[in-house]
Amino acid sequence: MYVKKVSNLEADTGSSCQRKPAMFFFQADDGIRELVRSRGLGDVYKRQAASLESFLSEQAGKNQTLTESLSALIEIEYDARKERTARTRLKLSGMPQAKYFEEFDLSWLKGGLTRERFEELKSLAFVERKENVLFLGPSGVGKTHLLLAIGQKACISGYTAYYMTCYEAIDSLIRAREQGRLRKRLTWLKKPHVLLLDEVGYEPLTPEQAHVFFQLINARYETGSIIMTSNKPFSKWAELMSDEAVATAMLDRLLHHAQVFSLKADCYRMKERLRVGAVGFE
Repeated sequence: MYVKKVSNLEADTGSSCQRKPAMFFFQADDGIRELVRSRGLGDVYKRQAASLESFLSEQAGKNQTLTESLSALIEIEYDARKERTARTRLKLSGMPQAKYFEEFDLSWLKGGLTRERFEELKSLAFVERKENVLFLGPSGVGKTHLLLAIGQKACISGYTAYYMTCYEAIDSLIRAREQGRLRKRLTWLKKPHVLLLDEVGYEPLTPEQAHVFFQLINARYETGSIIMTSNKPFSKWAELMSDEAVATAMLDRLLHHAQVFSLKADCYRMKERLRVGAVGFE
């Protein structure tokens, strides 16, 4: 159970200050909030004691010892805290939606990702090795699904992840540079275990954009994993970055420790529409 103070409710009555009871939110493990008046932490402890007494009564009916009951209580609390922490990581990740490996139809692909490598991605072993993962291919083959599935699994597994499209990342870096805090922004973007960069290559970059994007890739080099999607093969990156030297330097850092998947398939989103009958043919 948690407690969060939401107001002091102090009223100034001229020469004297009259203090009214504070308002607190009590939040149970099921996430339901109850707004009540509280006289302080005494009420919190009373509620916790009542919950503990109820739990121990239930355990007593199972013919368990006190030690076994307390061990079960600690395990329940540990699991609850672990779940709450995972929810917090997911909320802070910025991912636009939840995607899961279990939802991805690997049989739809016509090449680029074997079952063995798919299972390796699910294991997140590359995160421990600080390797990058790059998904290449045309629009609609499932690149973003896989990127978000990695982010989802990472957050649930105890890692931090942060999602941005390529152009959101670039815009944030340019604004930071204009405000004199580019280094601070780059330092912040180095912190997540997994940085999810989506939609690289859908529009060519100006030399200024390419330069700040390179600074981001360079800052994370060998410090954490980058998961990236792009519709452009590496042979087109010099054109994409408007500078061959910048493109070469960027690819050198991205590919030094990386797994690359060139996905081939019919449009994955069209496949889903066909499955649910959203597309008809005359």
